[in-house]
Amino acid sequence: MLRKIHKSMKSGSYLFVDCQGIPGDDHVALFPQKRYANMKGVYFLPTIAALKNWLSRTQFNRVEVFFSEPLSIEEQRITEWADINTSLNESLDANDKTKTIEGYPAPHRFYLRARRG
Repeated sequence: MLRKIHKSMKSGSYLFVDCQGIPGDDHVALFPQKRYANMKGVYFLPTIAALKNWLSRTQFNRVEVFFSEPLSIEEQRITEWADINTSLNESLDANDKTKTIEGYPAPHRFYLRARRG
């Protein structure tokens, strides 16, 4: 998909990426067995290093991370507008908030900017 996005962009333009991922410095992505933080349909959760690598391998350059923090329970909560049954707080391990109820690393939010060369 990143290659298609790259091809559709004009030279010198920027892509802004909003991504949920996992902490760590390795070039890896988590591939959960069934659910991640009680969510269905989550297939790849990269580290920042893996996401930067994906972008550079698809010919983006000047990749800049301008936000990286653990996903907050204030951001991911049940509201009258959200069509969800459980909040992030309920999907994290009650004894260790750095892990999901499935035992995976808790989610982080990443924002990156990458330039099409």
